[in-house]
Amino acid sequence: MSSAFISAKIKFMKKAFLCIILLFLGACAPKNPLTDFRFQTVTAPPYVVASWYKIEKQGDVLRVYIEGDGTVLNADGSISANPTPTDTYLRQLASADPNPNVAYLGRPCQYLQAGPCNEEDWTSGRYASKIVDSMEETVYGLMKKARTNKVVLIGYDGGAQIAGLIAVRFPQDNVEVITIGGILDHYAWTQYHKQPPLIKSMNLADYKKRYGTLKQHHFVGGKDNVVPPALVQEFVADETTVIVVPKATHEKGFEAVSKQIYKIGTAL
Repeated sequence: MSSAFISAKIKFMKKAFLCIILLFLGACAPKNPLTDFRFQTVTAPPYVVASWYKIEKQGDVLRVYIEGDGTVLNADGSISANPTPTDTYLRQLASADPNPNVAYLGRPCQYLQAGPCNEEDWTSGRYASKIVDSMEETVYGLMKKARTNKVVLIGYDGGAQIAGLIAVRFPQDNVEVITIGGILDHYAWTQYHKQPPLIKSMNLADYKKRYGTLKQHHFVGGKDNVVPPALVQEFVADETTVIVVPKATHEKGFEAVSKQIYKIGTAL
């Protein structure tokens, strides 16, 4: 039996084992796009965060993709019992990132409901300080694993709020932020949709001055009815950092700018 055959067989078995884990977590689509990444649960009190990562170049910039709010409500408008996202957009984007150090993070209570998970964690308290602290600790752990102090935080949907709240805690020269259909001021966002405010959450708008000093890039869909371009344009200090993708909705159509996203932050 050739060494090449044995190597291929081991690789196949690793992928199959990982997919079994993902199925157990309720996260495996017919083919999960992150099967080439290592899976790790991170204990970041009070939560346990599901993470997938690849680290191929110690000391290089780490790119961290932070998932959106996921399944907050059921189709009938009732609160979901499980906030795990059903779409795979951000996982696919992270999986195809050609940079050497890449991670994808679910939010607390997504993929696995370990720790003190309750409905507040994906509704009014989805950006609470304990959520942000847990995510920040997870990011720092991955940075330590990559032996780097440089990070690019890529936040989708409400993940942009989390990315921003983490970024303002970093030294200015060590962090860069990318948002995709990002909720940057959740008070303005809930007002726009005539929804109750997220009263248990922190809001990036309270740190707007500090956030404005950071390197940032915002991609928004021209046909996005969830986070319309105007909400992002009104929030950022420099509108030239906002790239409107004309045909994109909230979940589809950003493929045209994927290569542009992958290049941002490589020289951080």
